[in-house]
Amino acid sequence: MVQSVTRTLELLEVMKQPQKSFSLAQLSEAVNLPPSTTHRILQTLCEKNYVVRDERAHLYSLGPALISLGAAATHNLDLKSIATPVLQRLSGQTREDSFLIILSGYRGIVLSHEDGPRNLKIVEKLGHEVELHCGAIRKALLAYQDGAFLQNYLRHCQDTFCSHPITDSSALLAELKEIRQNGVALTCSDYIQDAVGIGAPVFDAQGRVRSSLGIVLPAARANAQTQDLLKQMVKQCAAELSTCLGYTPAGL
Repeated sequence: MVQSVTRTLELLEVMKQPQKSFSLAQLSEAVNLPPSTTHRILQTLCEKNYVVRDERAHLYSLGPALISLGAAATHNLDLKSIATPVLQRLSGQTREDSFLIILSGYRGIVLSHEDGPRNLKIVEKLGHEVELHCGAIRKALLAYQDGAFLQNYLRHCQDTFCSHPITDSSALLAELKEIRQNGVALTCSDYIQDAVGIGAPVFDAQGRVRSSLGIVLPAARANAQTQDLLKQMVKQCAAELSTCLGYTPAGL
């Protein structure tokens, strides 16, 4: 399976040259594969519109499905660059580690991370992904998805193959409702033992929530008064990033 994926990526790398379309023979030679193997890979890519075939000339070129992938990748890169100074400010204000999480199916992926002066050193690395009901920052992302998404998500996470199965759907839905009412999520030992997480949603220009940001800190540093202050800081930074992405709250 891994070898097949590698071969597919090698083909796409060859085809990304701006000049032209390619014959089967050219592609087979370029990736050092038999024509039959190359043809099978190209057939699959054509079925998914990642590659298109000129039936008259029998030539292959990159297809339109790659445009949306490229646009998504560009968006994430732009989001990371825009979010970096906001996360740095959040870590500076709170003195804790800050994170930017993006939506990926039913999981949240760490897109960006800034260490605070009091670095926790036990939390997630860039690219780490886990289900959206795990921890405050991801719950702030999950809470703002639509009803159909939530119902499908609940079914998915009751599956035995889920790494963190949901044991009480009603309690989770009630928690998500509270997050929407407050505009911020707070959890303790919810996903990382003896750690407090605080997260808030980030809105894009269309008013959608496709990312969230927040902080993680040891429970010993988070008394009730500190929690209230940190929640306000997280909410302010999330609102700032939302504004940077073109979001305008209703009524303004």
